Amino acid sequence: MLSKYKNLVWGMSNKRDGSMKLSGNKFDREILKNQQKFFIKLGIDYNNVVFTDLQHGNNIKIVERKHAGQIISNTDGIITNEKKLFLTITMADCLPIYFYDHKKKIIGIAHAGWQGVKKNIVSRMVQVMIENFKSKYDDILINVGAHIQKCHFEVNNDTAKKFKEYQDVIVQKRNKTFINLSRIAAVQLFDVGVPVDNVEVSQECTYCLDAKYFSYRRDKPKDLKAMIAYIGLRE
Repeated sequence: MLSKYKNLVWGMSNKRDGSMKLSGNKFDREILKNQQKFFIKLGIDYNNVVFTDLQHGNNIKIVERKHAGQIISNTDGIITNEKKLFLTITMADCLPIYFYDHKKKIIGIAHAGWQGVKKNIVSRMVQVMIENFKSKYDDILINVGAHIQKCHFEVNNDTAKKFKEYQDVIVQKRNKTFINLSRIAAVQLFDVGVPVDNVEVSQECTYCLDAKYFSYRRDKPKDLKAMIAYIGLRE
């Protein structure tokens, strides 16, 4: 769906590109090298990239040209109407969610683990676009990228109880409980007025595709390794 817009640049890195995980609100040398190499490969000026210091919440910020090259603190979602400004989040199982108002040319990206989904960050992103840029529900296109799918997103009873209103996406299997986070996010979007046809969800699982993606749940690394997701408008 988003791929048909040739001026829109979006996607995510994979294992071959190396880890992109920020160390708090700082870059270490290896991460910096990996990121620079990755964006050069994409033909993106690294100085035009905006980064996020994620908090697993639902804080959203509007960014401008002055934020290029910066790390936006305490933020899991960023939005802009600036051209040639590339927005990013990092993840290693969580949902990377891309937003595009194809009429007003507004872009956004959000990071959502189970806490972000519980706090309904997706509908907050939509509301920020509507309130600040006069976007319309029918014009906002959304893609949920590769993430841990319900086949491997096992949760304990306390976490499952937080999603009791979504019983149809809670699966019991072999005395274990699994949740379909991306389906919950999609339902949240539909509930606020985004058309069903405007939401696309990747079926790729970061846990299953061990040669392609880092996965916190699968690898349980001492030092977290992550992919980077990006979106921007070339012109």
